[in-house]
Amino acid sequence: MKIRASSKTIRCPKCGHEFDLTYARTFACGTCPSAAMGCSYAKCPNCGHEWPL
Repeated sequence: MKIRASSKTIRCPKCGHEFDLTYARTFACGTCPSAAMGCSYAKCPNCGHEWPL
């Protein structure tokens, strides 16, 4: 998978998994209505931990 320069890669503070924030918003946060409205939280697609950005 090629990550675009505009992507933001972050690391989960709980498990250390690195992931693209856009990917997480699409898959880990997919059922949350706040995900599309500029949510200030991130959710790890690996362990499910959620934290403020």
